[in-house]
Amino acid sequence: MPRYKLGKLPPKKNSKTLDFAKYLLPNAPPPPPEKTYWEYKIPPDTIGMYDNDQIGDCTCAEVAHHLMLVTAHTGKVVIPEVADVVAMYSAICGYDPSQTQPDGSNPTDTGCAITDVLNYWQLTGLAGHKILGWAAVDYTNLLRRSQGVYIFAGCSVGVQLPAIAQTQFSNGQTWDVVADDGGIDGGHNILESGYGDRGRNYETWGQGDQKGTNAWDAKYADESYIVITSDWVNNATGLAPNQLNMDALQADLKLIAA
Repeated sequence: MPRYKLGKLPPKKNSKTLDFAKYLLPNAPPPPPEKTYWEYKIPPDTIGMYDNDQIGDCTCAEVAHHLMLVTAHTGKVVIPEVADVVAMYSAICGYDPSQTQPDGSNPTDTGCAITDVLNYWQLTGLAGHKILGWAAVDYTNLLRRSQGVYIFAGCSVGVQLPAIAQTQFSNGQTWDVVADDGGIDGGHNILESGYGDRGRNYETWGQGDQKGTNAWDAKYADESYIVITSDWVNNATGLAPNQLNMDALQADLKLIAA
C-alpha cells in the first residue's frame, strides 16, 4: 500500500492573518446551500500529486490545487508545473533535493506552516498568480467553514491526520472516525472544495473528490483559511462582494499588502 507524505507544521500565528467573521455583513450571508461543490470544473486527471507522495510539500500542493480551483471559475484554469511547486517548497522551507539520502530520507524535507506558505503566495506568487491576503475561519464552526467555501470557493484546511486515513484513501473510502485510528501520523494540508449533509469534500494527493464526514473533520481539523484573490473578488460570481463588508476588507488588505 502506498504511503503518502504529509508536511504541515503546527498552526503558526501571523500578523497578516485576517478574521473571516469580521467581514460578514450583519444579516449575511444566509445559511449556505445544503450542498456546494466547486471542484467540478477541474478535470480529475489534472489535479496532480505535486510530488506529495515523495516529499512533505502538502502545503504547497494545496496552493496549486487552490489556484486551479479559483481560476477554473474565473477564466482559464491555471495548472502549475510540479517544478514550480517544489521550488516554492524549497524557497519557503529550505528543502534541498540534493540532500536526499539513498533510503529516500532528506533532513531538509521538514514541512511548512500554512501561514508561511500563504505569506509567500501573497508576496511572490505561484505560476504568476498572487493572492491579496487570507483570513482565518473558525475551523471548529462547520457553518462558518461552509460559508467560507460558499463565498470563496474553498478553504485551506489543516488536519492532524490519523494513520487510518491513508488506508481509507487508498481504498477509496470516506475519511471517517473509527475506534482505532492508528494514532496521528502528522499534520496535513488539504483543500476543502465542497460540503453537504453527509460531510466535506477535499482535494489531496492528486484526488479531487476525497470525502470526509463532519465527525472526522471535527476530530482532526486544527486550522482553516480562505484566500482572497482579485480575480475572485471582482468576478461575476458576485458571492464575495455581495456577502461581505468590502470596504472593511479592502482597507485591511491595504494594511497587509507589504
